[in-house]
Parts: sequence; C-alpha cells; structure tokens
Amino acid sequence: MISEECPVPLGSISSAVPGQSEEYSSAQADDIIEEVGPGDDVSIGSDLSTLVVPFPELAPVVFFCLKQTTCPRNCPVNTWFERISIMVILLNCVTLGMYQPCENIDCTSDRCQILQAFDAFIYIFFALEMVVKMVALGIFGRRCYLGDTWNRLDFFIVMAGMVEYSLDLQNINLSAIRTVRVLRPLKAINRVPSMRILVNLLLDTLPMLGNVLLLCFFVFFIFGIIGVQLWAGLLRNRCYLEENFTLSSGMTLPPPYYQPEEDDERPFICSLPSDNGIMSCSDVPARREGGRTCCLDREDPLANGSGAGEAMGLCINWNQYYTRCHTGNSNPHKGAINFDNIVYAWIVIFQVITLEGWVEIMYYVMDAHSFYNFIYFILLIIIGSFFMINLCLVVIATQFSETKQREHQLMQEQRAQCLSSSTLASMTEPGDCYEEIFQLVCHVLRKAKRRSAALYYTLRGKPPPAGGGRGNRRSGGGNVNGERHHSRHPRCEYEDSGCLYFYLCISPATHCPHQSKQDHSSEPLSNSISLSVPQNPEDCPICALSLKEGARAVGDGVEDEENSVKETGKEENHLEERAEGEKKRRRTCFGHCRDIWNDMRRKLWGIVESKYFSRGIMIAILINTISMGIEHHNQPEELTNVLEICNIVFTSMFTLEMILKLTAFGFFEYLRNPYNIFDGIIVIISVCEIIGQSDGGLSVLRTFRLLRVIKLVRFMPALRRQLVVLMKTMDNVATFCMLLMLFIFIFSILGMHIFGCKFSLKTEAGDTVPDRKNFDSLLWAIVTVFQILTQEDWNMVLYNGMASTSPCAALYFVALMTFGNYVLFNLLVAILVEGFQAEVRHLFSMLCSVHLQKTNRSNERKPYINSYFLAFALSKMIDVCLYVYFLQSLCFRIQKMLEAYRPDWCETREDWSVFLFSPQNRFRQICQSIIAHKLFDYVVLAFIFSNCITVALERPKILQGSLERVFLTISNYIFTAIFVGEMTLKVVSMGLYMGEQAYLRSSWNILDGFLVFVSLIDIVVSMAGGAKILGVLRVLRLLRTLRPLRVISRAPGLKLVVETLITSLKPIGNIVLICCAFFIIFGILGVQLFKGKFFYCFGPDVKNITNKSDCLQANYKWVHHKYNFDNLGQALMSLFVLASKDGWVNIMYHGLDAVGVDQQPVTNNNPWMLLYFISFLLIVSFFVLNMFVGVVVENFHKCRQHQEVEEAKRREEKRQRRMEKKRRMTSASHKLPYYASYGHMRLMIHTLCTNHYLDLIITFIICINVITMSLEHYNQPHSLDLALKYCNYFFTSTFVLEAVLKLIAFGVRRFFKDRWNQLDLAIVLLSVMGITLEEIEISAALPINPTIIRIMRVLRIARVLKLLKMATGMRALLDTVVQALPQVGNLGLLFMLLFFIYAALGVELFGELVCNEDYPCEGMSRHATFENFGMAFLTLFQVSTGDNWNGIMKDTLRECPPDHNTDVDYACNPSLQFISPMYFVSFVLTAQFVLINVVVAVLMKHLDDSNKEAQEEAEMDAEIELELAQGTLCCMGAPGCGGGGVDKGLAAAGAGPGGTAGGKERGGARGEMGLRKMRHTAATAHQGPYNSQDSSRTLYSPAQVSLCICVCQRQRESVLEDSLVCG
Repeated sequence: MISEECPVPLGSISSAVPGQSEEYSSAQADDIIEEVGPGDDVSIGSDLSTLVVPFPELAPVVFFCLKQTTCPRNCPVNTWFERISIMVILLNCVTLGMYQPCENIDCTSDRCQILQAFDAFIYIFFALEMVVKMVALGIFGRRCYLGDTWNRLDFFIVMAGMVEYSLDLQNINLSAIRTVRVLRPLKAINRVPSMRILVNLLLDTLPMLGNVLLLCFFVFFIFGIIGVQLWAGLLRNRCYLEENFTLSSGMTLPPPYYQPEEDDERPFICSLPSDNGIMSCSDVPARREGGRTCCLDREDPLANGSGAGEAMGLCINWNQYYTRCHTGNSNPHKGAINFDNIVYAWIVIFQVITLEGWVEIMYYVMDAHSFYNFIYFILLIIIGSFFMINLCLVVIATQFSETKQREHQLMQEQRAQCLSSSTLASMTEPGDCYEEIFQLVCHVLRKAKRRSAALYYTLRGKPPPAGGGRGNRRSGGGNVNGERHHSRHPRCEYEDSGCLYFYLCISPATHCPHQSKQDHSSEPLSNSISLSVPQNPEDCPICALSLKEGARAVGDGVEDEENSVKETGKEENHLEERAEGEKKRRRTCFGHCRDIWNDMRRKLWGIVESKYFSRGIMIAILINTISMGIEHHNQPEELTNVLEICNIVFTSMFTLEMILKLTAFGFFEYLRNPYNIFDGIIVIISVCEIIGQSDGGLSVLRTFRLLRVIKLVRFMPALRRQLVVLMKTMDNVATFCMLLMLFIFIFSILGMHIFGCKFSLKTEAGDTVPDRKNFDSLLWAIVTVFQILTQEDWNMVLYNGMASTSPCAALYFVALMTFGNYVLFNLLVAILVEGFQAEVRHLFSMLCSVHLQKTNRSNERKPYINSYFLAFALSKMIDVCLYVYFLQSLCFRIQKMLEAYRPDWCETREDWSVFLFSPQNRFRQICQSIIAHKLFDYVVLAFIFSNCITVALERPKILQGSLERVFLTISNYIFTAIFVGEMTLKVVSMGLYMGEQAYLRSSWNILDGFLVFVSLIDIVVSMAGGAKILGVLRVLRLLRTLRPLRVISRAPGLKLVVETLITSLKPIGNIVLICCAFFIIFGILGVQLFKGKFFYCFGPDVKNITNKSDCLQANYKWVHHKYNFDNLGQALMSLFVLASKDGWVNIMYHGLDAVGVDQQPVTNNNPWMLLYFISFLLIVSFFVLNMFVGVVVENFHKCRQHQEVEEAKRREEKRQRRMEKKRRMTSASHKLPYYASYGHMRLMIHTLCTNHYLDLIITFIICINVITMSLEHYNQPHSLDLALKYCNYFFTSTFVLEAVLKLIAFGVRRFFKDRWNQLDLAIVLLSVMGITLEEIEISAALPINPTIIRIMRVLRIARVLKLLKMATGMRALLDTVVQALPQVGNLGLLFMLLFFIYAALGVELFGELVCNEDYPCEGMSRHATFENFGMAFLTLFQVSTGDNWNGIMKDTLRECPPDHNTDVDYACNPSLQFISPMYFVSFVLTAQFVLINVVVAVLMKHLDDSNKEAQEEAEMDAEIELELAQGTLCCMGAPGCGGGGVDKGLAAAGAGPGGTAGGKERGGARGEMGLRKMRHTAATAHQGPYNSQDSSRTLYSPAQVSLCICVCQRQRESVLEDSLVCG
C-alpha cells in the first residue's frame, strides 16, 4: 500500500486507494497552495489558475512538464496495481527461498537459470513501479515519492539492483551488493497496515532506545578497555615442553604444547609466573590411553624396549614434560574468544551480556590471571544483562502503551477505509469477530430462505402467505441486521458509557424496543436502530424475559459476561418459538407431537444448563486427562486395553453431551457459542479416530484428543480472565508473528548468502560432515536463526561463522541478536504487559461507571442494559459476602461448641500468658521490657547472621572427630538455645495463642517457632545417634535463614517487594495453571510421539548398528538420554528444560533423529518433528511465560496504589521546598553576582569557563582520547606505543589546564560545589600519578609492582564519564536507574537470601558429587561445584543466568555408579533422582521468571516517576517566571516604590524566563546556565550586556514592559504556554 503521506490517486484511484481519508485530502489542499506560492517557479508562465487541479493533494507539476491532466499522469490505475505488487513481493520471497548455496556456485543448472530469469523480471517490475509512482507523485518534496520512508527503502533496493546488474555486465561479482536483494521482502511491511503500525511504533521508540544504546556503548567501552588492559594475550598461554627437550631415536615427537582434545576447541590455559591464576603447568593431568592412566617415563627401559610396555598395557606419560607456561599463537574457540584488541573484547562482552557461554570465558580468564576476575564478569552481567537489557524492555513497553492510544484513532480510520480485519489497539471483546460472522451467515441464510420461498410461490402461481405479526417482527430484525452489516464495524458506542462498551455492544436483536422507546432521550444507542415495535409489552420477548426470569439470567456473574449475553439471546429465541407455536398450533397429532418435543427440549435445556451437568463434564475431562497421562513406555498390555476402553467411553460421553446440547439449543443456537464449535470438532475427530482405528494402526487424529484439556478453562473463572487477556492481545501477537517471520526469513536468506555451505565438522573417522547448525538450505537456515534468537548455543554458530568466513561475520550475529532479541521479543512482552494493564484499567473504569450510574439514578425506568450490569455486579458482591459470612458463622459455631467444655479457670485466666503468668507477674514484666528494648531486635539479628555464617561453613566432607566438626556442633547447640530463649521470652510476654498480640498471631512468629521446633527435634535425633533418614531434618534447619525477612519487612521498600511477590502468587498461579495445561498437552503429545525412541547405542564405533540387539551383540551399552519422553513425568521435565531455552537444541536433535522403539537414531530422520519443538517454544517460552512479566508488573502497580497517596504528599512537600528555595534565590537576585569584583583577566577566564563551546571542545577531546585508548592491542608496534604515550601527555595536560582555569574562575569553594568539577580533579590527579609512576618505572629509580601501573592505566577510563555531562538524555536514563537502586537493593537482599538458602541446601545435597575421567560431567567442572559454600554460590549465579543449568542438573541426576573397589567414597544418594529436579526447577522459576521481572517492574515505575518529575520541574520554572514578571509589574506601577524597588524589578525583568545567575545557581554548572540565559534575555530585551559594576538606574525598554503586561494578562492560561508566548 502506498503510504498515507503520499497517496496515488491516478485517475480514479483517489477514492479507491486504501489508507487515504477524505478529511486528509481536503486538509492538505491549502498546504499545497501554500507550498506552491507565488514566489515558487512551478512552470513557465504559471498563474493561479494552474493551482485549481483535479487532485490538490498531489504536486501540480512533476518533471517540470507533466501536469495532472497530462497523458501519463491522468491514466486510471485501480487497486489491482497494489495487489499485483504484493503478489510480486510474495513471488520474490519464493524465488529467494529456492536459492541453494551448495549448488548455485557457478549457476550452470536449469533451475538456477530459471530463478535468475524470475529475478530479472521482479527487478524490472519494481523499477517500473518506482517510475509509475514518481510520475504520479513527483520525486522531491514533502508529499512526493522520496518524502516517504518506505518509498526511500524501495528506491534504495532498486538502485542497489541497478548497481548489481551493471557489475554483472562487467563480470565483477560483488556478493555484498547481491545480498541487498534480501531486503526486498521488507516492501511487504508497507502493504500490511497493522504491521506498518507495529514497525512505526518501534521507530517511535528509537530516540529513547538511542539513549539506551549510548549507555550500552559506554559500558562496552569501559569494560572493553579494562579487558584489553588486563588480559591482552593472556588466553594464548599454553603449557609447552621444557626448553631442552630431546628424544632418543625411533620415538614419535609429542605435540609442542599440551592439548586436552584433538581439535583444541577448549584448551588448557595456564597462568604465567607473573600472574596468580588458578591453573599452572603442574596441574596438567596424566596421559590416558585406552581408559588407563600412563605411568612410564621416556627413559624407562620398558618404553624403549620391543613393545613390552605396550603389551603390558603401559604407556609413556608425555604430559609430565609440559612444564613451561608460555604465550602461544592461538586463542580458544578458533580464535574468537580473546581480549587482544577492543573489537574482540566487544565480541566477548556482547556474548557475556547475552548470558550464553559466559561461564567458560570467565573460567579461562580465572585460570590465566586471577581467581578474583569473577567480579568483572558478575558486574558486567548485573549492569549489562539485568539493567541495560531490561531498560530496553522498559523503554519499549512504556512507549508502546503511549503510542497505542495514538494509533487507536488511526487504526479505526484505516479499518473503515481498508476494511482491514486487524484489531491492533482495538477495544472489542473477544468473540465479537465470531459473533459478527455468525450473524452475517444467519442473515444470508434467512435471506436465501425468504427468496427461495418467494420463488417457489411465484413458480406455483400463488400469492405468498401474509406473515402477520411475525412477519413484521422479522422484517424489523432484517432491517437491523441489514443496517449492521452495511456499516460493517461501528457496532459499539463508547461516547458516554466509558467502559460499559461491552454492554452497549449486545446485538441489536436482544435490545428491548420498549425500553429504547421510553428512554429515547437517555439512550443514544437506540437512536441508531430502527425497529418496528409491537404495541403490547407482553408480546415483547425481552420484556417478558426480564419480568419473569431477569434475575436468573444475570445470576452467572462477572466471570461469564459473554455467556450471559448469549443466554439472553438463546432464551429470547426459545420464548419466541413458544409464543409463535401457541398462536399457530392446530389440535392435530402433529401438534401433540410438537408439544411433547418442545416440552422435552425445555427439560433438556434445564439439564444442560444446570451446574451439575457442567461439573460432571468437568470431572469427565479431568479423568480423561489422567487416563491419557498414565500412558508410558513399556506399559503392560492390560493397561493399553483399559486405556482404549476408557477412550471409547469418554468419546461416547462427549458425543452424548454434544447431541443433548444440539437437541436442547437447536442447530443455530448451538453454533452461536464458539466453545460449542470447539467441542464439536473434537468429538467429530475422536469418533473418526475410533472408526479409523479398526482399520489398524494408531491414527494421527489421536493427538487431537489432547485438546479436551483446554475445555477445562471454561469451568475456571480465574483462568478465564488471563485467557481473555491472551485473546485480546492475540491480534497484536499475530501481527508480531508476521513481523517475526519476515525478520527470520530475511536473516535466513542473508545467512545462506554469507555462510551457505561453509560450516563443516571433522568426525573421529576423519570425514568432513556439515555442522548441524548450518545455512545450507532454507529450512536449516530458519532453524539456525530461530536457535540464535532463543540464545541457545548461538556462540557456537558465531565461532563457526568467524572461523569459516572472517571476523567481520560477528556483525551479522550481533545485528540478529540485537534486533531479534532486544527489540522484537521485547515488543512482544510490551504487547502482553499492555494487555494486562489495559484489562486492569478496564475493570476499574467499569466499577466507576457503575458507581456513577447509581448516584445519578433518576426516577425514570433504567435502561435494560444498565440494570443488567448492576444486577450481576451486585450478585457477585452478594456471593462474596455470603461466602465470608458462612466462614465466620462456621468458626463462631465451633467456638461455641468448645466453650461448653472449657473449665472455669480458663475464663478467670484469659489474659494470663499460657494460663501461668498473670499480667502483674514480675517475670512476665521483665520479659516484656526486654522485648520492648530497641536493641533486642538488633541482638537477635546479630545472632541470626552469626548462625548464617556457621550454616555456610557446613559441608559434608568435614571429618567426624575434627575440630571444625566439634565447633559446628557446639555452635549449633548454642544458637538453638538462644533461639529457644528468644521464643520463650516472646511467649511469656505476649501469650501463645489467646489475645490479639499473641505469639502465634503473627505469621513471622509461626515461621520462627516452626524452625526452633525443627532444631530441637534435630538435636534430640542426633544425640540419640538417630537414623540417617532424619538427617533430612537438618535441611529444614536451613530455613532459619529466612528469619532476616522478619526484620527487613519493616523497611517499606522491601515490604513492597515482598508484598508484590506474595500478592502476585495468585495471578502467577493462574499463569502456572495455563502453562500446566500447555505442558500437559505437549507432554502427552510428546509421550505419544517419542516414547521409547530416545535410546541410543553407546560405544566406540556405532556406524553399522541399527537396533538394540545389534548394540548388545557388540557388547556396547543401550542407554537413554537423560531428558526423554518415556512417561509424562520425564516429558514434563524435558519440556521445562525446553521452556527455559537452555539446552533445548540437543533435545530437539534427539527428537529429529528418533526412528522407533529399540531402533538406533539416524541423523535428521524426521524433520517434521521441528514443528513440535518450535511450536512449543513459540507458544510457551515466548508467549505464555512472558505473561509472567505482565502479571508481576501489573501487581507491582496494584501494590503501589496504596502508597501513591503518601508518595504524592511527599512529592508535593519536596516541590514546595524547592519552590521556596528558588524564591529565596530569586529574592536575592538583585544583589551583584559573585564575579562582579573580579579583575579584567579573571573575568575573561570566567567568561571562557562558562562558555558552552568550551564544553563542546572538551567533549570532542575526550572522544578522541577514548579512541586512542581503544587503539591499544596485543603485540602493538613500538611506534604506536610512543604515539599513544605522547597523546596521553597531551590529553592530560589539556585536562590539567581546564581544571586550573576553572579553579581560578570559580574559586576553590565554588569549584568544589559542583560534582562534575570534583570528577575532573580526580581524573587529573589519577592521570598525573599514572604518568609519574610510568616514568619512575622506565628510569628504574624505584622498584614498582607492574600491577599498580596496570591499574593506573585502567583508571584512565574514568575520563569517559566526563561525556555524561553533555549527554542529557542518557543522564535521565541513568537517573532512573539510580532512583531504582534502593528498591533494586531490596531485591538484591532477596536474591542474596534466596541464593544463601539454595547454596546451603546445595552443599548438603550435592557436595559429594564426583566428576572425573571415569564419571565425566556435562555441566559441573572443577570451577562449578557444590563442594563448599562459596563455589555453590557462584554455581547458583550461573544457574540463575540460565547458562548450562540443564547440564548441571543432568549431573545431579546420575544413577549411583557401581563401586569398582576404588578408593573414592562416592557416598551416592538415590533420592537425588526426585529431589534434584524439584531443587533446580523451583530455583530457576523463582530466580529467572519472578525476581528478574520485579526488576522490570521497578524500572518501569521509576521511568514513569522520572517523566513526572521532569514535567513538574518545567511547571515549577514557569511558575517562578510568572511570579517574577508579576512582581516586576507591581513594582513598576507602585507609586511608593523607591529606587531599590525598581532595581529589584529590573533585575527580575532582566532575568526573564531564564532566571538570574544567583536564582538558577545549583553548583557551578547551574550557575553558568543561568548566566547564559540571563545574557540571552538581556540581549532580547534590547539592552546592552549586563555591566555588573554599573549601579546607575537604567531606563525600561518597551520589550520589558510588554513582557510584564503580557504575563499578567495571560496569567490564567497554561503556565508553560505563558513563558513560551511572552518570552
């Protein structure tokens, strides 16, 4: 579609072009005349008559000769032009997708030739399209061809094609130009209105996203330079053979340095003697051959002999000779991972921020340099991943909700013009679209019936029978429907009703005509509907219904709004049929039968609509789901038969339900409810499946049975709301999916052009096979791009790409990740968050409208709709009240029953503590005073923290009698005694249960008491030498670490976070239920597809093995993958790993390779299985799990509502204080400025320092300095060293000069007032110190540690921070982050608590897991273990970032190894098979899905707040200006005003909108701003420069007087507008 900016009405197109509005055209006519004014030379001899043109919105003349009436321009082009264009774009997508990189190298095949011909045709079409549009619109200008962004994109594509074809003629093949053609599918965006709106929305966010990107650039520069300074060349370190290594003749030379694997992908990196890294060459493990460790030396006689050593299974341990750590040539991962220069450092940093494979990089650096380098990586992840990436999301989400309001209007216009079916930003209730289609079909059928009847009577030659009342009513109904479908969409009216739109949208057929007649004035809706109304209200079915059964119709309540409406329609039709039946019934046999039939239908109606029927169906669905979930691999034959019988029983039950509903409702009424259609389809498919099963073999239709699980949602109101939100965002999500598909398609084609046929792997046999992650065909390119978007193993694809092409390939992957992950997927989250917030706003305004209607109720009879709404709102409230009342009465009755058995002394001692201590008891009073003491809580807190330390010291490997074990045991007793004492004190002073303040009335105390009780049991058991089973009770003791929550809960910030988490538990529970439904569906489906197929043969050579028996014959192992689908439990575990997007690719590959039960897998055996895995990821990972963000953000806002009042009060006080401060400063503004007494020289320096250009020059110098710092790299030439050194001298001297000048200009006190000046001085001192130390080291005057020099060089990076002074937009973002820090600090505490508990648990559970050559680990390593508390903490941080957590869980799921009489005590725990999944899944859910989303919520809140504050600041400035201007005018007009008063007034007027230097001064910088503004204002008022030493009276200029009068006159208007207009 041509953009709205530039419509193309050639001839008749002006009315037909979609996206062009009449108002728009007329509004633009004047602009055109304005544009082509008398001064513009349009054409020779142009006069006004040429401006009266057929299409005023287009340029009158293009190409200097073509007028609107000239031949090519006035040719009629209709909408088919657009349609052909879209067809050609689609054809182009097909031809692009058919490209095959492995075959089309020299393009000799016929297929390639045909594709080239198509390509030429498509290019010619696009070129022609461009020429036609240029002729129609003109080329340059606001409404011309190149005035529109999308047209510029088209123009660029055509021009690139032209260059490509001209180069082809010269036989030059530039592949870079060829790849531009992959942008052609982007032309489709402009043709799909909803997609264009979504893209425009993304473009709207660019200014704010630009600030985020600038922030990223800062982080990248700072961390990159630090990385290069510290670790350049370090990852090249390898262990080489000792220097004078010689071999006797006849021996093969080992490799020059130690390689753990053949391909050197993951090398052994050692630490140089100058560094203190973890690994040294002495840690190289002994060589192993054939599963045995080698133990011979090279001098050993057995090694030199006649193979005797090999015969005995002995071999030479060459690894003991790799003792020299030395810098080599190659970096890890094919040279992709290093810090040798800034660009490689950026690639590493980007990879760390994406959280994929970052742990490995950290371990390399820790091995080579120092253990403490983990601080760098954790900081980078917290700043980069948790803050910056979430800032992207927050900016997009905030912008989305703002833009959505604006786009709503545009979309409605477009829908009216383009007849578009998209509902982006629409407010229609889900199901409306279906309702529309249904009504339309019914209308068409009725029309067809009437016409066929008329035709029948005409053919028979008889007059059609008179219809009577019914005919009239029908014709009225027809009218309504007719009107409705001519107007297409205007179905709902929003005018006065606010959020009551839903009730005004009830189909006109269900409106009561009587009410619409009576409430003609009050009901705007009925004005638009013409009805022929029967005179008698009794004839009106709706009136009859509302009189008889009104209450019952609305009894179902808020959760079932749409059903209530549908029921109204159903019952109306039902009653209508009855009334008509009574009128026309004849007393015949047929009449009696009809009576009986109607009675039966009425009774069936009652049965089907009853709650017992629906509950029975719900129970049947539940049992059916369980029966489907029982199925598993190797199940007994009897179970299979039972399940088949169950399936037949349930299918017949659901068929019976369908038949009953059809009978009761009738065919059309049954179809009216979309749920019924869903049910019906499932029933039909199930019946077909049972019939098809008799022919043998399991039908594919079996899988559709699973959809019955979704039927449960109908019976769960809480879930329905979440699903309604899901459905409402569905159209936006569909548009998003189109955009995503387009994006993936373009990047796949681009990947095929760049990397096609270049990724290959060497197998153990020496063959070269393509890597599974490749771009060799469109299918695998799409899968690879999708995999990169999920961030799983994308780094491996990056390494392959960089190794097979060039390091520049990283740009492709960075672009793909940035646009795909951080922009597109965040847009999806924004859509969902907006959906939830819109829903909340909708419910709130609905309640408001109810309240308004109640208060404004008049004596007139209320419209049917309002009473209906009120009825169900009230019925819900009554339900809730009844429920609460029932509970209270139950409790009261139980209490009454028990009171009868209470002894008398209970009553007398009611206020005694534990019936033992009276309120006057001395001991109890002492206890109360101790508890009331302010230090009590702090002392308890100190003990809690001390206890935490001892808990952290626990680990399984402490020997039983050792000093450490004794210390921990005794400390455990002591702490238990202290906590028992604390509990006793509280119980004695407050009472145990009786009374308001009793101990057990607080949930925190219940937790405390429980923990103390558990500790006591633990001590008793351990003293009795208890059984091992009760050792699990020690784990419960760890829950004591939750106790800090009690004290922290008094901090309002943390309280809010905890409240948010607790209140969002219920909605999160709903999301979890929806997730569970999807998980169960996909789990059962996975079991049916893959059960028993995830086994494989494990052995050295499995090429020729095809099944289990071959494998066992060859003495290999037949094993299954850890994550499989053998039963529902395993399937759910595998799906959770899939949903967390970590390690999902391997599970997908196993699924693609699966052949059958007991069959050896074959690579890519069934590519169709991709659908299963990718659809699960899209639905669950990207869509449903992102609803977590929506729910948490929504609840965070809810929790804040009760704090809003306090916040508003606090903000108002703060504002008042600031206003007062400003007023005081302004009142003092008539005093001379501080620089009035300066001498001429110092005044010049001051003028220089306050000049804006100085800031710009310094900024420019810093930018150059940053570039020079980033030029440093590994092995740089000496000349560059010298150049950088002199550059550093120059920059340092510049900064020193700047600091000295500012000190002179402002004086010491004023200089240090400004934070920026403090930063400048610190940077200057650091730079000077660094240069001094370097010079000392070069001259060797003093021995200096080179690490200190390195640190000084790193600290130079602080200069980059000076750039923040100029980047105001970025400062605003940073302010947001800084404001959010206190609450994020609270979150950090929560995180720490969570990590603490899980780390202590992890040490207890997994502390003894062994990883070695015999039992290799996939996730755990010497760095990632649970051996002690510190390592467990770091490992959990890795799990929380989602990097290879599934590998770690796999290691903990290991079966117990058979004991080969080794010395190692494995101390294996079989219960880990059950505990481990619970441990990891709960941790991942809490850390990854909930807590990170609270960070998003906090950031969103603070971004909103900072926007509000900026607004208030502007208003405040304007208010001050207003006051100033008023004060001046009063002074000028007052007869008693002396000279001083006039001077005051002058000072104020001179200050104008800018304020004076003093008035604006907030530190030096603000003072400077004020000065500049003052000078500027003085200049605008036609005054000379303000001379501080001239105190004589100055005359007022007319400009000043007019300024004051203007301000006073317009005082009542907007303050901001005042300052703008008057200034």
